[in-house]
Amino acid sequence: MDRRKVFAVIALMAIFGLAFNYYTQHYQGGEIYEAANHAFGLLTRGFNVTITVETVDGETVRGTLLSVQGSTIKIVSNGKVLSIGGPSATKEDLRAKLIKIDYHGKVYVYELPPRLGTMGEIIDNITVDAYSERFSGIIYIEGDISPIKLGMLKYRADYLSYGSVTINQVSSNGAVISTNMVPVEFLKEYLGDYRVYMYGILYVNSEERNLPLKLVEVRA
Repeated sequence: MDRRKVFAVIALMAIFGLAFNYYTQHYQGGEIYEAANHAFGLLTRGFNVTITVETVDGETVRGTLLSVQGSTIKIVSNGKVLSIGGPSATKEDLRAKLIKIDYHGKVYVYELPPRLGTMGEIIDNITVDAYSERFSGIIYIEGDISPIKLGMLKYRADYLSYGSVTINQVSSNGAVISTNMVPVEFLKEYLGDYRVYMYGILYVNSEERNLPLKLVEVRA
């Protein structure tokens, strides 16, 4: 093979290797603090983070990062919340031998101007090809909505995702809630049929800018 072609192949391999390392980080189980800090930093910036754990017992578990508390990492795997600690952990569900952190793309932060309509239609209009979409803002809900349904949304957001819902007001005429980085699919699932008025910030983790909204920030 021509020497220039060899150098070109090596250069391409190096570039792809750097890109791969940028999106994937490996940590030994004893580096649980470093893994937790790195993963939490990505999560708070709006990335959808996947954690793969090889345990000291030889088990491999994969899930979506939920939260970090000190050196304990919590993930959601098959609908179940699992805690991850270091190789000598005693209270966590999994004792890690190796931890892999995966994330992709960038986070495009958009300003979502006021929208009026059914929640399902609004979410459909802003749903794009993305790893995740999260909404922070205020939502006015029209009509008689059950506190139980709002409670189910709050539980899903607060305990099964990195997000939160605050129920500001509930009456026979409707409700007012505030959200912080709540996955938009949760809003559609629980409020899809309700007429709402909403505005705020949309965090889209995707490979490219793909919404015709005012761009506030790009996080890499």
